[in-house]
Amino acid sequence: MSARRYAVIGAGPSGLSAARALQKAGIAFDGYEASRGVGGLWDIENPRSTMYESAHLISSRTTTEFAEFPMRSRADYPSHRELIEYFRAFAERFGLTERFRFDTRVTSLDRDGDGDGWTLRAAPSTRSAAGGPSSGTGSTDSIARRYDGVILANGTLAEPNVPALRGEFTGELLHTSAYKTATQLTGKRVLIIGAGNSGCDIAVDAVHHAASVEMSVRRGYYFVPRYLFGKPSDTLNQGRPCRLPSSSSSTSACCARSPVIRCGSGSPGPTTSSTSRTRSSTRWC
Repeated sequence: MSARRYAVIGAGPSGLSAARALQKAGIAFDGYEASRGVGGLWDIENPRSTMYESAHLISSRTTTEFAEFPMRSRADYPSHRELIEYFRAFAERFGLTERFRFDTRVTSLDRDGDGDGWTLRAAPSTRSAAGGPSSGTGSTDSIARRYDGVILANGTLAEPNVPALRGEFTGELLHTSAYKTATQLTGKRVLIIGAGNSGCDIAVDAVHHAASVEMSVRRGYYFVPRYLFGKPSDTLNQGRPCRLPSSSSSTSACCARSPVIRCGSGSPGPTTSSTSRTRSSTRWC
């Protein structure tokens, strides 16, 4: 075991990956997680989670799972409930759960005067301080520890970025981070701004529950079907990006062409390799 010691902040998929890599390399580490257990945003009960009931994996199972720990699920695109159980099982299998302090929020990181390490300070999260349940090692005391290095895996999607919109709107303005279930849309006229993966998921929910649904986008999009030729589309090139010639008129290029172009939006660009893509199986127009 190396004499050096690292801190891993966050017990979501990236934090677990980092922890497992350190473990395999024989490097000592301590993990910190503000919520009750592993899984990060995939734990819909996590107060910081932006997960919603209809959420499924965007990439397919075989291109996403840890190579050393295949998923038990046979679904090509597992649900968020299957994913959180998978991450919990992965952490238990390799003894990672016990290496994290749960319900513990990192409050500061300070570089040592000699630039050779970091001092980490942490305190009980609001959930822990209020006596909420925890599934792992936790503490009611604030701590300060020195580490040779720190891996930040606390994610970028927990804090909503709400744009300031000009004009007046008297209806309900809902960021996707506050969306949990399709019943929130029942009987409403819904406008979805943006056609990213979450926007498209919510649009599908709205089709079945809302009075009407429309989408607003700044440009055209390439919508990649989840399945091509009966297989998950990201497995056709063994998980590697599939670069199609710009002049290609193949079935794959045709399937990826965004229908919103026909609705008046601009072109997304000549090829799918240079443009943002959304994986979806629903046509919008």
